[in-house]
Amino acid sequence: MKFLLMVYNVDFDDDVMETLQTCCVTGYTKWNKVLGKGKNSVPKLDNAVWPGYNCALAVAVEGEKEDAVIENLSNLSQRHKSAGIKIYEWPLLRII
Repeated sequence: MKFLLMVYNVDFDDDVMETLQTCCVTGYTKWNKVLGKGKNSVPKLDNAVWPGYNCALAVAVEGEKEDAVIENLSNLSQRHKSAGIKIYEWPLLRII
């Protein structure tokens, strides 16, 4: 089982959600209007100086879905590399 955390530009929210739907992922936790700065990106603070913001989405995937979800999200990240889609992956031991 894997735990995935995605942080991405709000402009790509439809793409991320469509990718999850295509992979039959039905459960997730989503945060809108996430502010911050990545290692190689400009700040997104939703103000006049640093406009824009991100979304963050967490999902647990298991079994045969793992590879498909990770592959599809990786492809999406590569297509929008300059736009800032980051995917963090951890092993997930159990859900309580």
